[in-house]
Amino acid sequence: MSRFALVLGSHTFTDSRLDRLRSPAHDVGELSRVLADPEIGQFVITSADNPTAQELRSGAEEFFGGRDRDDVLLLYYTGHGIREGDELLLAGSDTDLDDLAGTALSATVLKNLLGSCRARRIVLILDCCYSGAFAHRMVPMGEQRVHVQEFFGGRGLTLITASTAREYAFEAGEVAEADPRPSVFTGELIRGLDSGAADLDGDGEITLDELYQFLFDAVQLAQPGQQTPCRWVYGARGRMVIALRRPGPRPRVTASSAPDPVRLPAVRRQAIAMVPAAAAGAAALWGAWRYHLVSLGFTGGCLLVAALAGMAACLLGETVLEADGLRIHGWHNTLVPWSSILAIECRTTLFGTTVAAHRADTAVTRRVVLPAPKRLRPFRPVGFDDDVETLRQWTLRRGSPAPVHYGRTLLPLRNAIAVTLIALTLLTGIDHPWNRGNDIASVPRACRTLDKKTANSLVGGGTATLVNLAVIVPRDPPVETMSQQESRCNWTYAELFLSVGDVDLQYTRYQTDADTSGPRQASQVVRKDLAGEQRKHSRVTRPWQLANGGGFTAEASDRSAITVVAARDNIVVTLTFTSKQLSMPDQAQLLDIETRALHAVKPA
Repeated sequence: MSRFALVLGSHTFTDSRLDRLRSPAHDVGELSRVLADPEIGQFVITSADNPTAQELRSGAEEFFGGRDRDDVLLLYYTGHGIREGDELLLAGSDTDLDDLAGTALSATVLKNLLGSCRARRIVLILDCCYSGAFAHRMVPMGEQRVHVQEFFGGRGLTLITASTAREYAFEAGEVAEADPRPSVFTGELIRGLDSGAADLDGDGEITLDELYQFLFDAVQLAQPGQQTPCRWVYGARGRMVIALRRPGPRPRVTASSAPDPVRLPAVRRQAIAMVPAAAAGAAALWGAWRYHLVSLGFTGGCLLVAALAGMAACLLGETVLEADGLRIHGWHNTLVPWSSILAIECRTTLFGTTVAAHRADTAVTRRVVLPAPKRLRPFRPVGFDDDVETLRQWTLRRGSPAPVHYGRTLLPLRNAIAVTLIALTLLTGIDHPWNRGNDIASVPRACRTLDKKTANSLVGGGTATLVNLAVIVPRDPPVETMSQQESRCNWTYAELFLSVGDVDLQYTRYQTDADTSGPRQASQVVRKDLAGEQRKHSRVTRPWQLANGGGFTAEASDRSAITVVAARDNIVVTLTFTSKQLSMPDQAQLLDIETRALHAVKPA
């Protein structure tokens, strides 16, 4: 792992409209010294004093090019920052205010260089006016789900600026020509590293978090209300050590007092607005179970989960604005650091307008929906705009200004369309509504399908069969039972007066009741029989001819019986061949009889 730093400072300009700066010449030399110190920064330094715009651009390209993944890179710039709309431009010595595109280094160019760099740890420090504008559009917002790690090629970036997008960065009072002093921001940066004052926890290491907290407190004490150092974290995670503290006692640090936490409780009444949606989702789930509809169950589940999550957030949720970040109480407690918040989003949802924080300290940007504040759809909004403004002001005061974005009102419609498309896919792919089972009113007569000729075909094909020099004949007539719920036909075969096997065909009708439909009961019976046969270690197969009815064949391990079971609508058809001395028939014959039995099931 190598550590490299590029230190740039612009102070004298050919364009008379750009004031000469006295601090940058001092800042570049002193900061380079501290960063290169083997007891402190341990950086390999490349510096440029008063470079032109082309030298700024080429120096940055060379600095970010050809780096390894484990390298630590630090780029520092001090000079004039020029704001054109939302775009920040860094001035070189030859910058012409009438030709900024060609004579200044734009933030867009620098962002592209950052995005193409292979190093995983990059620190960008800007000490110029309006430096906070660099963060504008760093990651596009709106409806896009932006992958920060993809934008930065899998690396993390920490951006520290001397001021917000609307503030000046001040030089240190009246600076004499012969005795230049550093700017307020860079002076505290050098002091914090050189003296070790930025080692807030006294462990001998100065992390980026400690360095920023030190800068924030020191600059706020020096320029109260006039200059606010800012920080944003894009994809960077974990603890990063930027410098070491020289051995010796740590100097005392005067820290600004942390503000008292502000609580934004969730709107409890919002839970009432979600009750109808929760009831509708529960009803849809019951209907899905009742009528065996996967698509309806998916739709009801989505609606119920959304409603219950919203109710829990309203009843239990609370957002607390603390010095370290947003502390969110809801399903689980979480702390979102101020530096990781890219923007505050107000989006219209099914139950009203919610506020979410876009964060970028994770591998992929994701929205953290806050349980408060929330605009109630059925009620008059009270305090919503005030809460959003409070949240925005806190991001500003804590050094990570986050703009407020208002999302498109079509978001609920988009989500509804997505759920509908998935439900339709499940409906056509699994439920097959055009093949929905009918509630057959009566069962066919089993002996019409399993007549004498059909039964005999399973044992050799005749009224008498010679097996082992003995005559096996069917007992005629068969045993037949018939009712509206069940029809059964049983042919028994005997050798002399001893039974040697039988063939049995049975129709069983299941009627729709208050709990579930007849077709669903029939399919459940088939699945239960299948599980029972598998537990018996029978030889179970599932022929394609019976696929629509979930049917199967099961042969006993001792080859004494074979059963075929399938369902059609609300009728279960069971064909059983039992043998004591008879040889097993061909399975194709049994499947043929079972198929004809299923085809005999027709609506009345």
